[in-house]
Amino acid sequence: MPKKKEVKKKEVLKMTPIIDNEVTDLNYYDDHMYMTNSTLKMFIDKCPRAFQHVLNNPIKATAAMKFGTAFHMLVLENLDFNKHYAIEPDGIDKRTTLGKVTWEKFVEKSHGKEHLAHKDYFQMLEMRTQLMQHEHYSLLENCNQFEKIYLWKNEVLDIKCKGKLDAVNTTEKYIVDLKTTRDANPEAFKEVIINQKYHMQAAFYCDALGYKDYYIYAIEKLRPHCMCVYKMSEDMLKAGRLMYTQAIIDYKAYVHGGELPQNYNEDKIFEV
Repeated sequence: MPKKKEVKKKEVLKMTPIIDNEVTDLNYYDDHMYMTNSTLKMFIDKCPRAFQHVLNNPIKATAAMKFGTAFHMLVLENLDFNKHYAIEPDGIDKRTTLGKVTWEKFVEKSHGKEHLAHKDYFQMLEMRTQLMQHEHYSLLENCNQFEKIYLWKNEVLDIKCKGKLDAVNTTEKYIVDLKTTRDANPEAFKEVIINQKYHMQAAFYCDALGYKDYYIYAIEKLRPHCMCVYKMSEDMLKAGRLMYTQAIIDYKAYVHGGELPQNYNEDKIFEV
C-alpha cells in the first residue's frame, strides 16, 4: 500500500487558479478531470463497491434535488429561470379531451424546457419572498457572482479541483450557500451540517478562494418557510479542512492500488 503523504497545515492552503474553457455549465457534472467536494463526500460515506458503482452510474436527480436546483435558479439566476423552466398549467385533467388538448399545447410551447409543477413554482415564490424579507438578506443580495464555476490546483496535494459556488462577494470576500431544508432550527440544522459535511464543503471552497467567511442560508420548504443564517466558525472550517485533506490523500492512495479507509470496510465486523 502506498505510503500516505503528510501535509503541513499551512501548505494545504497553497492553491493555484486554473483557466479551462472546456468546463462549462453544460458539462460541469459530466466532467471527471477535477476533484469535487461531492466526490470526496461520496468517497468518505460509501463502501468501495458503492463508490465505484456511483462513479460509473451517475445518480439520477430526485424530485427533491430538482426542486432545489430550480429554487436556486429562481433566486440566484432569476433572469435565466424562464429560459430553462416552463410552469405546468394548473388544475388540468389529462383524462378529458380539453385537458389533453391543453397539455399538448403546453408541451409544444415549452419544447426544450424542463417542466415545473404549478404548486412547486408557487411554493418557490413564497420561499423567495421570505428569503428577501429576511434581516440578513443583504449578505446574499450584495454578492456579485452567482453559480460561478471555480477551478484550481491544490499544489501540495497535487490535485486539480473544481466547485460551483452559489454566491460570492469578491469585494468583501465571503461565500453564501443556499440550502433548502425540512428544519432550519439551530439544534436540528447543526446536526445536518455535521452529517452532510457542509463544513468540509465550506473549507474546500474557502481555501480555493482564500476566503475566511462562509454563510449558509437554510430555508424550510414547508410553510411558513422559516429561515436561519449560519456562519461557519473557524473551528468548523479547520475541521472541514482536515476532513477534505485526509479524504484527498486517501483517495489518491486508493486509486493507486491502496486500501479504502477503514471507516467503511465490508469485510470487517464492527462492534457497536
